[in-house]
Amino acid sequence: MNASNTSSEALFPSSYPEYVYNFAYGSNMHPDTLTRRRKIQPIESIPGILEGWQLTFDLRGIPGVEPCFGNIKENPDSEIHGILHKMTSKAFRHLMTTEGGGGVDANGYMPTKLNVRAYDGRIIEAYALVVRQTSPAILRHHELPSNRYIGLLRNGAAYHNIHPLYIEYLQSLPSIERSKCIMVLVTIEILSVITLLSPIWIPTVIYYVCLHRKAQIRTFLFNMIVTNLWRIYRLCGARKDFRPYYSAPFPRGSTYFKANTEAFRTEVQIDEHTLSDTASDISSESNPFQSFPCVIKKRKNNQSMIEVAQQEYPE
Repeated sequence: MNASNTSSEALFPSSYPEYVYNFAYGSNMHPDTLTRRRKIQPIESIPGILEGWQLTFDLRGIPGVEPCFGNIKENPDSEIHGILHKMTSKAFRHLMTTEGGGGVDANGYMPTKLNVRAYDGRIIEAYALVVRQTSPAILRHHELPSNRYIGLLRNGAAYHNIHPLYIEYLQSLPSIERSKCIMVLVTIEILSVITLLSPIWIPTVIYYVCLHRKAQIRTFLFNMIVTNLWRIYRLCGARKDFRPYYSAPFPRGSTYFKANTEAFRTEVQIDEHTLSDTASDISSESNPFQSFPCVIKKRKNNQSMIEVAQQEYPE
């Protein structure tokens, strides 16, 4: 299945069928994010592979706290493992309103129809959330994803028994620690922005409320807060430009062959510390943040997570 064979289109909420599959590759893989925070209980959740796409982190977030969020871009030599969540169209519309962009802003997540190969062999038409237009702010000022955000991907993949090779790939991705002092400072900045810009956002929110446009309300507030936080970040002297971080692609077809899995398991059983610690060890793509002082280079012990995932793939 090639990327050229996929049909990508952003649809209006009213055009969704009664039940849809959402291909989750980011934080929504974790059950707590989907069921507890977003209050969505999927009808079915099964692992799947999206071929011809690569995992990236180029949706801008909150500087110093959640600098960026997950995204995907087309790459014919890569594949992404994720979770196919079957849900009602109403639940999917709710999912869209809680995501950055809300499906109505081209600089945020937009629903894109793709063909995903489930682990059980089915080819399922699903909607993935894709950022098609990278925000200029993220191109000028960008950092690695937070340790918390990457942890949601790793734990969600282990919970749903994603292939152990892909779990090892997620373990290799670098991240940054969140500082409590910075989080307090950012909270104060958010409250200040909301207060100072109240003459602008209050009439806008009232307008969207009258039109029953919940997605537009969330998107407007999200963009207003994030944009102004990045402006404050630049005014405070953080003028150094960073290149957007793109994780090394997970090679397409890596999990097709039994020999790959057996070699992986043998290496884990002999000495876990011999496994790759950085994304650049998995792919020849260079890591521009290899010398960045805040990068978490040392992987935590993930033997227990790998053992859980391996139960799905007996010898």
